[in-house]
Amino acid sequence: MVFSKGTGYGIRALAYLARNSGNEPCGLRKIAEAEQIPPLYLSKVLSDLRRHRLVRSTKGIHGGYELARPPEEISLWEVFRILEPDPYLDTCILGHGICEPGDACPLHADWHQVRLELLTFLENRTILNVADTMARNERNQL
Repeated sequence: MVFSKGTGYGIRALAYLARNSGNEPCGLRKIAEAEQIPPLYLSKVLSDLRRHRLVRSTKGIHGGYELARPPEEISLWEVFRILEPDPYLDTCILGHGICEPGDACPLHADWHQVRLELLTFLENRTILNVADTMARNERNQL
């Protein structure tokens, strides 16, 4: 698994908001139900995303969440950096602490290459890309 559970939930919630943006915010329960995310966990994830200004929240009877920026401007890398416990992937893949070139483990060179490819992937994909793919998959299931 590349993403932690929280990061996966965050990406799915943001993509849901991108697909369902309209005149009013989406409620937490609606997002949680649609994406099958535990509401308490989703509340924490959305709180982190709000604190980093990726979503806005509105309180009240017509309250909920909405994207704070257009989905094409939110990269997966940005979400990953906010929600991952080791966002720069600099922990040794074999569990030897921080990956240091001078004190490299047997997999250091290979892991470094995979890490660079993953970072490039995350930087070049946006919430809009995810939302579009999810919408296509939903249409194909009908």
